[in-house]
Amino acid sequence: MKTYFLGDLHGNNYALEACLRFLDQVGAERIVCLGDLVGWLPFGNRTLERIRGLGVPIVAGNHDLLVAGVFADDPKQVDRMQASAYNTGLLANRSGALDYLASLPPRLDFDRFVVVHHSPFLLPAAGAAPAITSFGYLNEAALNDSLAAWRGFESRLIVSGHDHLPAVYELPDRADSPQPGDVVVHRPQGAGDLTVPIRADARYWVKAGSVGGPYRDGIALANLVIFDESRETLILKRLAYPTGSLYAELVNHPFARHLPTLKRYAELLERSAGSGCTGA
Repeated sequence: MKTYFLGDLHGNNYALEACLRFLDQVGAERIVCLGDLVGWLPFGNRTLERIRGLGVPIVAGNHDLLVAGVFADDPKQVDRMQASAYNTGLLANRSGALDYLASLPPRLDFDRFVVVHHSPFLLPAAGAAPAITSFGYLNEAALNDSLAAWRGFESRLIVSGHDHLPAVYELPDRADSPQPGDVVVHRPQGAGDLTVPIRADARYWVKAGSVGGPYRDGIALANLVIFDESRETLILKRLAYPTGSLYAELVNHPFARHLPTLKRYAELLERSAGSGCTGA
C-alpha cells in the first residue's frame, strides 16, 4: 500500500492539478489531504471545490478555520488576516463552503500513521475549542518542547503540513530521554526528490511542504509525500507546474498585487518561470 499526502493548497489550482495528474498516472491507492485548502491566494474557491470533490480524508488547517471564522488570528499576522478575509468573502455565497471548512477534523488516525495539520501535541483536548495557538511552527524551540511527548506518542509516524518546509524528522528509539541532538533531519536538496528509509527502531515526523505555496524554501514546486509500506520508505516528491500562468494571474489581481506576502510570492514565481522551472 502506498499513501500519498498533499496539503497547503492555498488556492493554487495550477499546482493542485499537476499533483492530481501525477496521482492519476501512478494510480494512487490512497490520498490524504493535510489541510489548508484555502488561504493566501485569492482563488480558494478553486482548490476547495476540486479537493472536496475527490472525497478524500482531509484534516483542518489553520487557514481553513480562519476563513470559516472558527477563531481569530494573531493580530501580528496582518497579511494572513487580509488573505483570510478575502477568501471568506469569496466563499460566503457558496452554499455550505464555510460550514464545510469549519467541520473538518483536527486529526485523522490510520493503522500506521496519524495525520494532523501541524502538531498532535498542540491540539486542544477533546471538546475544547481550537485557537490559533494550536498552529505554531516547528522551529528548534518547538521541536525541543515536543520531544518527550513525541517519544511516548502512540504512532510511530506523524504526517503534517503547515510549515511549508519539506522535511523528515527521525527520532531513534534509543533516546529514552530524548535531547535535541538525537533528532536526525532529512531535507531534499534543491529541486530533487528525497527518499528516506524507515527504520524499525525510530519514529518519524514528516513535514510535507506545500503544494500551493508560498514556498518558504524558495523552490516553486508542488510538494507531495509518499509513504510506501511495502518498501518502508518515505518519499518527499516535488512536481513542476505552470508557474508563469499563476504569476500572470497574481500580478493582475487587484488584491494579490498589493499584499506584501503575495508580491514576494509572485516574484519567486516570475524567477521560477524565467528559469524554466515550470510544468506543461
